[in-house]
Amino acid sequence: MNSHPTEASAKRTGRAGFVAWLCKALMGVFFREVEVKGLERLPRGVPLLLVANHHNSLIDPALLLAHLDADPRFLAKSTLWDIPVLRQLLGLASVIPVYRRQDEGADTSRNQETFARCHEELAGGGAIALFPEGISHDAPHLAEIKTGAARIALEAEERFGPLGTWIVPVGLTFEEKGTFRSRALIRIGTPIEVVAWQADQARALTDAITEGLAEVTLNYPSAEDVRAVETAGELMAGKELVLPSRMALDEAFAVRRDFIAAGERLRELFPDRMRTLQARLEKYAEELRRIGVRDDQVAARYPKRDIGLYVLGSASLMLFWLPMALVGTLIHFLPYRLCGVVARFMKTEDLPATMKLFSGFFLFPATWALIAGAIWGAAGPGWAFFALLVTPLTGLFALLFHERHEHFWSEVDAYLSLKLRRRSTLKLRLERQALRTELRDLGDLKRREDGSPRT
Repeated sequence: MNSHPTEASAKRTGRAGFVAWLCKALMGVFFREVEVKGLERLPRGVPLLLVANHHNSLIDPALLLAHLDADPRFLAKSTLWDIPVLRQLLGLASVIPVYRRQDEGADTSRNQETFARCHEELAGGGAIALFPEGISHDAPHLAEIKTGAARIALEAEERFGPLGTWIVPVGLTFEEKGTFRSRALIRIGTPIEVVAWQADQARALTDAITEGLAEVTLNYPSAEDVRAVETAGELMAGKELVLPSRMALDEAFAVRRDFIAAGERLRELFPDRMRTLQARLEKYAEELRRIGVRDDQVAARYPKRDIGLYVLGSASLMLFWLPMALVGTLIHFLPYRLCGVVARFMKTEDLPATMKLFSGFFLFPATWALIAGAIWGAAGPGWAFFALLVTPLTGLFALLFHERHEHFWSEVDAYLSLKLRRRSTLKLRLERQALRTELRDLGDLKRREDGSPRT
């Protein structure tokens, strides 16, 4: 009698392993780097409810599946099942549908079934993952957190407990959302033990979830503050450098979070001075964009020896990758461009990355299959199989080559811009130093007002 559940469980585990592997492959191609911080906080061997902020449509769950070893079942809006190809992928990942009031034709009464499936998953020691904001959005801060996550956890404990369920806040931060080969950050927050809450405390537990998510996400007061905070963070974190170097996303996150918190207090203490500072930061950022450089490039000293080593290393790598990269570029140029065309049809900023990813998921393998089929007809199955192995590899070399090539010439262009615009560069460096001094002075004033010692 127990054989069927065991077989079903094994089948699902096999599917989950395949889905996690697929997500790792896709995320490894789409993102240049994914930083994961706080993985040691993730409880093991207990039921988990993962709650994350939601900015990048289906990229968000793919990131969690790829980088959190928790095998969660996701909740997703029921309307996604109306998309034919996506329906199969959702089934493969054992995703559970949620029926939302704002979705036309959705039968919200079916959420009782959804909640019951979540309770059973937690009772079996499994993991559920959801996005409690309820929408994927572009706002500079968290949207209102819905009570669904708290209710699922509390009701599961009430029905089947004590289960020892933990709710784990997970923050997702993107360097350039929707941009191919950018960077992403996953921060795992402090787990919340559900047993400490009563069955009728869904609202209070939701408030705790909101606080937990606020700790692992960046929440700007307004969209206008984003640029000023990012610029201030780069100014204070970027000391004089030998060569330009971007901050790690986790380092940038910590600096920006501190500036957001300090900014609220400083606006209370020195409103006029803060308005002037924000205007200067925005003007500095605008001047960087006009010249086509970054703050870390303005801060760099560029010694000739280090420039020579950088040029030699980059040129050597590009020459090594060039032959395979040329073949890979010819093979993948058309499907790559088609992915961009598909993404341009998206009306909101949270969907282009998803459409690039999933259109590429079908277009690139279709290209490899067409080439293999043509070679099969011309040279037989052996060469076709060889082509099927080699063509994806040429794509990898093309990716590495073009990424290095783009980075190299962007650094060369920035270096020449700074050297050829000596007067503008001098003004930038003087303003940079003045802004750093002002930021330090304001920090000292805040500490004195708050009665805390300088660190």
